[in-house]
Amino acid sequence: MKIDDLMDKERRIQYQILLTLYRSKGSLPLKQVMQSTAISKVTLLKYLEHLVDLLQEHAIPCSLSWTTDEIILEESGNFMWEDLISVFIRDSLSYQILLYLSKHEHFAITALSQELMVSEATLNRQLVVLNNYLEEFQLSISQGRQVGHELQWRYFYYQLFCLTLTESEKQMMFEEENQHHLVKLVERLLGKELDVPNLQKLSLWFAISQNRFSFHNEKTLFEHIDHNTMEQNGFYKRLNQLLLHYFSRFALEFDGFESKSLFAFLVTNPILPRSSMSYILGFGGPISDKISEALWLMKKAEVLTVRTKEDIIYGLGLFFSRAYFFKGIILDGHQELTSLQHLIPKEEKTRIDLVVQHLMMQLEDRSLYQSDFAQFLNYHLLQLLIFSLERHHKPLRVALALGPDSVEKAIAELTIRKYLKNNRHFHFEPYRAEIPYDCIVSCQRQELRTCLPSFHLKHFSSSYELQALEGFLKKVLEEKIALEDTMEQD
Repeated sequence: MKIDDLMDKERRIQYQILLTLYRSKGSLPLKQVMQSTAISKVTLLKYLEHLVDLLQEHAIPCSLSWTTDEIILEESGNFMWEDLISVFIRDSLSYQILLYLSKHEHFAITALSQELMVSEATLNRQLVVLNNYLEEFQLSISQGRQVGHELQWRYFYYQLFCLTLTESEKQMMFEEENQHHLVKLVERLLGKELDVPNLQKLSLWFAISQNRFSFHNEKTLFEHIDHNTMEQNGFYKRLNQLLLHYFSRFALEFDGFESKSLFAFLVTNPILPRSSMSYILGFGGPISDKISEALWLMKKAEVLTVRTKEDIIYGLGLFFSRAYFFKGIILDGHQELTSLQHLIPKEEKTRIDLVVQHLMMQLEDRSLYQSDFAQFLNYHLLQLLIFSLERHHKPLRVALALGPDSVEKAIAELTIRKYLKNNRHFHFEPYRAEIPYDCIVSCQRQELRTCLPSFHLKHFSSSYELQALEGFLKKVLEEKIALEDTMEQD
């Protein structure tokens, strides 16, 4: 699901225009916008005028101007994206229905239509539309009831409110539910205080859970989830004991669902410290097995070293846990794979694509294919691999001793760089005797007093010699990598 799916038509188009403007550095041809939105020029100009009024009304420091040829974005940057989404979605009938259902387990069509001030026919049509979007989450609304696993409903509302509630609205929700003691309980479990962003994530989850605590939806997990493995996990046992003690203070019925719900949330969000995630994974189970297989694959593909292993294990833990415990996602339009693919060096692209493909196949869930959830998982997996690639090894530091002629030196260096396709593994700089290097490339006749590996380039325009230079540099790099890996393991 995309967040603009829940907006009314005009707001959805206005949101898409703003999103596209942000991607295109702030200006767009008018014709291009008309084609992408499939609306006339008259309608587009009307929507733009309404959008300017809307932003001014809500004091959002963002505005638009336009000429006969293009639309131009102007903004100060002093607002959060949730502020925009909140303005665009708040009057949507779909969103109003979802807000009502976040606090009411059942409803009657007549009563809800009166509450929302729409006809029963309009409400029924909107429920059909909503069910189409909820299908990705394996949820639905039928005969005045919320159908599906309660954990999935909480996860859905967490996704929704993360994107649609402003900071002040979230704070108001936290104060209404007052889950300060639960937050302290988790901090005690983790042995550390949470920073503000993670505190807000956890508080939002607790607020949603408390709102729906008395609901009688299916308080079970998906059938494929191994309950026995979870219940034998040392971290889960401690969490369950703390929650059992907490609920007993208020004489509330406790059946273990709340512990499993919170456990699923914690292992699927970057809230846990690395030590806690390692502790959880150390007890084994389906997620640990998949991580072991993924690490073997990444090592074989040479995108994993000791330097990045802990971060990669943590990231893979989140990746596989999300796909294991939950279904569906709500995207805000910023998760563009192309923006990440530009960060991958050309010579690495095929290898990275192959690793992504194999890791996605490990999820063993055909329902994911072509879904928004698959796009989300793919995006975060690609982030993880790019991180691992960039931190893989320090580049080879190559000294260039190319003679006194500044013009000839510049041309020689340019020729070498171009032949090597600006390979990021090689860092070139002018030779200075006092600087430590990994190797030296020389065009000078005199011998350089150094014990470093060196290559004498007789003429930089020779393809034969450039090929030999490339082989020399790759060999020195391999030796450096082998030495680094040995030192890290020691």
